[in-house]
Amino acid sequence: MEEPRVKQCRAAAMLFDLDGTLGDTLPLIYRAFNDALDPVLKRTMEEAEIRSLFGPPDTWIIRDLVGPAEADSANAAYLASYDRNHDDLVPPFAGIQELLGDCAASGARIAVVTGKSRQTAILTLERLHLMPYVEVLYGGDDVERQKPDPLALQLVLAEFGIAAEAAVMIGDSAADILAGKAIGCQTIGVLWGSPDHSELLAAAPDIVVSSVSELRSVLLPT
Repeated sequence: MEEPRVKQCRAAAMLFDLDGTLGDTLPLIYRAFNDALDPVLKRTMEEAEIRSLFGPPDTWIIRDLVGPAEADSANAAYLASYDRNHDDLVPPFAGIQELLGDCAASGARIAVVTGKSRQTAILTLERLHLMPYVEVLYGGDDVERQKPDPLALQLVLAEFGIAAEAAVMIGDSAADILAGKAIGCQTIGVLWGSPDHSELLAAAPDIVVSSVSELRSVLLPT
């Protein structure tokens, strides 16, 4: 499938996914899930199996896997592992901090819309020094329905008072693109997140970028 590319995307509101888009969090998520689940399930989950669970917030996934009796202790183990291993396992994507700072300085309103829990989202945004640029954050446990449902995107734009036509959704998954398309905003797919791009490209984002520098040239055209 040919990747759609355009040279620029002027947007008053920029809505970013988090995992795989702003931070290379997948290795940490794999570690934290297994640290939480292995004592209960008595097995190590493969990376692809963990990715297949993505959608609901991490804490909800764990609750559903281990059952109510083990949910609190398993989620505590997950959060402890996520915090303890974050700095070792989550290298920043080069140029992302500068990009968000420059986008905010240009007058764009910045939001993060993620399926992960608010607690882990804030932890990652703070550790990667991105939180100062994020005006609005919606975690998966802040809303009843997750991407590709557009609920969180609609709530962001309502807070900003900005029409969907003046917004862009940026992410590494098909869910990000489909959520953006559902409300009629522009969409950008990034290729440095999920290792499997087939579903992302099948969702037909308006723009596809393969590097942070390319994303910069799209969001901040000179």
